[in-house]
Amino acid sequence: MKKKIFQGIAVVVLAAVFFGLYEYFRTPQTALEREASLTLDSQGLEMAVGMENLMPGDIAEISGEIIASESQSVELIGGVIITRSTEDQAKWPKAGSATFKAKFDGVEEDEFFGELLYRFSGGFLIKGLQSENLNQPNGEE
Repeated sequence: MKKKIFQGIAVVVLAAVFFGLYEYFRTPQTALEREASLTLDSQGLEMAVGMENLMPGDIAEISGEIIASESQSVELIGGVIITRSTEDQAKWPKAGSATFKAKFDGVEEDEFFGELLYRFSGGFLIKGLQSENLNQPNGEE
């Protein structure tokens, strides 16, 4: 009887250890591998968050014009800040329009300017557009 109880406990402990090691060593899916729950323009993000179409942790595909750029992040019109994934090898544009895929982290208020900032992390460049024709009216390329 004691032998069966010991074997049962040993099986449960081994299963728990195996599951724990699996969870510890598995590679999480990146934003690029996951399907985007929402595709939108950076200026329409406020409405999407307000209507709860985009919640923290969701993957989104965001397009917009870059207004500021740093080595590991960009800011798009509308207060959208996207931090680059360490796995993204593409060269990110410093100006012009682009499309990114990233995980939504939430909204925060800028203490200095008082505007809302929409933070995304683990971003991947999906499509970069040329900035040379940005000032031309539509149809005059």
